[in-house]
Amino acid sequence: MADSHDEANKKKEPILSTPTNSVSEPVSRSTNFSIHLLGMGDTIVYGIVGICFFIGALLALVYSFWAFYLLLGKAHFEPDKLGQAIVQFVSDLLLVLIIMEVLGTVIHYLRQRATSLRPFLFIGIISATRGILSIGARLSVESSTITLEDFKHAMIELGVNAGVILALGITIRLLGNLVDE
Repeated sequence: MADSHDEANKKKEPILSTPTNSVSEPVSRSTNFSIHLLGMGDTIVYGIVGICFFIGALLALVYSFWAFYLLLGKAHFEPDKLGQAIVQFVSDLLLVLIIMEVLGTVIHYLRQRATSLRPFLFIGIISATRGILSIGARLSVESSTITLEDFKHAMIELGVNAGVILALGITIRLLGNLVDE
């Protein structure tokens, strides 16, 4: 009878585990202090990196507008040069989005103390899209002087970038809520 009572009490007792120590040994003061100190250092470094990404994104955005303005001035509204200026502007803006996505992962880490896979998948998609735009712009500018070999390489690059976008999109869809924040 006593055995069944002891088993019932064992089932009610919560099992406590700490993420830093899988064995149920007491944690010393120096270990707690070290963990706290390293945690603060981690937060400070992530904060500094986040600020740098934010400043970098702002500078890249300002540069995007400045370069677009200069390219428009040189284009004199010629269709080829105007198209090149627009494609370059969109490519620069996509770079800003990539930086902001990385900044988003830093912010998410600071809030949740965990990293997420989803922003990195989006960064891959944005990077591949930027690559497609870059190849398209290069082909449109060099259309009269491009060799067959260069054209083949460009088509392979386009195919690889399209494959990356497709694979990452399918990955996001398949993982669904597993990669949510």
